[in-house]
Amino acid sequence: MIRRLGFSFQLGLTFSSPVYCHRFTLRCMPQTTPLQKPEGVSISLEPFCPYWIAEDYSGLKLLGFVKDEHTALQLTVSGTVANEDPEKGLPLLSGEPLGAFALQTPLTAPGPAMQALSSMLPDVSDAGTMAPAVMDLLAERFRYTPGATESGTTAEAAAAALRGVCQDEAHIMLSLLRLRGIPCRYVVGFMAGEGASHAWVELLLDGRWQGYDPTNHRMITSDYIRVSHGRDANDCPLNRGLFTGTAVQSGSSTAQVWEV
Repeated sequence: MIRRLGFSFQLGLTFSSPVYCHRFTLRCMPQTTPLQKPEGVSISLEPFCPYWIAEDYSGLKLLGFVKDEHTALQLTVSGTVANEDPEKGLPLLSGEPLGAFALQTPLTAPGPAMQALSSMLPDVSDAGTMAPAVMDLLAERFRYTPGATESGTTAEAAAAALRGVCQDEAHIMLSLLRLRGIPCRYVVGFMAGEGASHAWVELLLDGRWQGYDPTNHRMITSDYIRVSHGRDANDCPLNRGLFTGTAVQSGSSTAQVWEV
């Protein structure tokens, strides 16, 4: 069954003083996969500047360059995607770096707090058993608390506090699964409703990447639009860039997803 979702994503960057020669890389465009097909995606940039689209293993990248002085950059990406039964899972592609997805990263490396959580899980390494068990554990013990963590907060720090946001729950789930030798990856995208970007986890199950959302304690459905994936959040940031100037940069983003 095909389900079509409309989406609009807005990213605003502001600078405390004028900057120029601003090069940026934005990950904000839906991926094309066997289960997700973008349709009629449009891009608006203010100030307008040259940009181009590239692709790497994590997804699509929008690269741009603003030469002249500016104190703000506003991006809007909108369009439609056609989703087909994501519950089936994405097929494993030839040459995918499974070894990298089985290894811990600096953001997911376990310490005493992660080991303590791991000891509360079943002593198995079966992905189909572990994923629901991890989500049950997080639903019981972790509290969604905006502002309790930062973008660089590790899974270990979030596990010690048992507070944080979707990025933290995804990192904790990745760490727990990798402790059992299960290849898994971090996914960024949007979900039905209005809010910000969202993070979840995919793990390798029976030769397919199956998605789980620990924050909402459920499997990924056609309510979700995937944008990028990687070993952890550092592989798929919404925005990275360089500019000339002494300004302090701040940013905000919103996303809306609705059924067409």
